Amino acid sequence: MSRATTVASPGREGRVSVSRRGGALGFESWQAFYESDAQGLYGVIALPLAFLVYLALRGRSAGPGLCAADASFVRRYGIAFAFLTVLDPLATGPLVRVLGGAGTKADLVLSCFFVLLGDFRVFWLLFRLSGPRVGRAAAVEAAGWTLLVPAAALSLHAGLGAAYPRLPENTLWLVYELCFTVLALVLRAYLLRARMGSASPALRRFVRAVAGYAALYYALWAISDTLILVFGLDAGWALRAVPNQLYYAWYVPLVWFGFFSPAFRGLRSPGKVGSP
Repeated sequence: MSRATTVASPGREGRVSVSRRGGALGFESWQAFYESDAQGLYGVIALPLAFLVYLALRGRSAGPGLCAADASFVRRYGIAFAFLTVLDPLATGPLVRVLGGAGTKADLVLSCFFVLLGDFRVFWLLFRLSGPRVGRAAAVEAAGWTLLVPAAALSLHAGLGAAYPRLPENTLWLVYELCFTVLALVLRAYLLRARMGSASPALRRFVRAVAGYAALYYALWAISDTLILVFGLDAGWALRAVPNQLYYAWYVPLVWFGFFSPAFRGLRSPGKVGSP
């Protein structure tokens, strides 16, 4: 899930030369702000920590949510990935600095692990709730889809590199972001709709909304990196902080409250809401 700190991976600290004109929140540039712990650590873990405190104080079941059969899974999923959301920037920020800093083997291993984990959490939720697989089978299916994006991105980047030898190395992550965006939109429009024919309209809306939300933050990363890599605009770093918030701070709480919110429980009956 590591994306808060470089254009060397979809959300981690970049090392791209950009215009430094203009300050940003007391920093010399938006890139300096983006690479700081204010944005890459504290700014992205505050809400997940508050969410975990909320769950601890709540101390009771959240109810059946949009689907009673999946409620227990979503509860465990929310708690686990809230913890992992906090662990990610801690491991890929302060821990990597202790282990030698950016560009080291530790940085590469931790960054790749959390990037793939961040994609896996989306696919696992989508395929677990859309059926027909449950339990370990859904996790295995999600793992397969998780590997599809890096495989496609590496292949496309290799082809682009052969055609344009002077292509910046960091273009790989722009290709990765575009691949995930396209895949999430295809899943939302076709595969998830086909697999959820017997689900309630509310659950179908929720699952497709999660896919659309993931496509949104990946598309924003791609736009930001285009501004940085192609146009050399410092403002790209300011925009990049937005999908970081969507990815880190807001994803798990929105999934939780979207599934368990009382406002959605009345939509579980197919007779009350039309199909999406």
